[in-house]
Amino acid sequence: MTRIDHAEVFSRCAALTAGLLVGIAMVLQPARANAAEGDFLKGQTVHFIVGYSPGGGYDTYARMLAPHFEKRTGATVVVENKPGGGGITALNQLFRSKPDGLSMQMLNGESAIISQLTKQPGVSYDMSKVSLYGRVLEEPHFMIVNPKLPGSLKEIIASGKKIKFSAGSRTDNLGDYAAVTCQALKMNCQIITGYKGSKEAALAVMNGEADALTISESSAISYSEGGRTKMVVTIGRKRSAQRPNVPTVYEMFQLSPDRKWWFDFRLGIKAIGRAVVGTPGIPQDRLQYLQKVWRQILTDPAVIAQGAKTSYPVEYESPDKLKPTLQDLLERLPADKLKEVNEVLLKSFS
Repeated sequence: MTRIDHAEVFSRCAALTAGLLVGIAMVLQPARANAAEGDFLKGQTVHFIVGYSPGGGYDTYARMLAPHFEKRTGATVVVENKPGGGGITALNQLFRSKPDGLSMQMLNGESAIISQLTKQPGVSYDMSKVSLYGRVLEEPHFMIVNPKLPGSLKEIIASGKKIKFSAGSRTDNLGDYAAVTCQALKMNCQIITGYKGSKEAALAVMNGEADALTISESSAISYSEGGRTKMVVTIGRKRSAQRPNVPTVYEMFQLSPDRKWWFDFRLGIKAIGRAVVGTPGIPQDRLQYLQKVWRQILTDPAVIAQGAKTSYPVEYESPDKLKPTLQDLLERLPADKLKEVNEVLLKSFS
């Protein structure tokens, strides 16, 4: 008769049980970690800062996207409008916020970079240190002109007439685009500043007070309806899907490397576009979670469809793709080029 060594059997059962418990723990551990990674947001109030007044494009995007952030994180989002300095006031506030992931901004990335490169009064932020969550949209730009002017930009330039561009300031995406366009195309230009926003600048073109305006696609389409202005050129590397009949500056002109550089430089800034950003110095685990949440939001077919339906399109780009562009603009721009950029954007064509 075979003797059963009860002690040995007990020992083996105990070892097997321990092994199973370890295995179960290993299986459950990632789930617990994933469940806990966003705990810092649950039940918290997140401040979503907008550097412009209520009702504008950046405000509309923030209010459209905020509920989706709440749904995915369990946080309560409060949209805060902090106009001033073309977005400088809001971005300064973000940089003063605690690096806890509870403050974010719907950012005009183009204006933020231009203001930093040209050392605008009040700038105390450094865009190379901002926490990037993702780009919402990179919008094409167009040059629109008074309807009485020729429909061809080449004809307008050949006329020798001084072209008056309307803008809010020299660094507001209207003025700096105009300066770059005039510099690259060697146009006879004058940039008139002081208009309160793109709507007022566009009205000046419509009534003949100014001749031209460089402006985002959505605004250009709106202001050209009914023949109120003409869209004469796309300031971009490829034609717009919405206005494919309007050629690009690269197609229309044989640009020398020096002249092409100006458009390449400004389009590099445009690549940052409308972006969602956070405070510098957010702990890596929180930063990665926030980037993941925004990737999910901005690639969600329902969000994209909502944006398309309301004429606020969403075209996501990842922080990994945007960061090298920021570094090229802020850390690798040669000193002589930076000096020339400041001269052209701030002083030329006055």
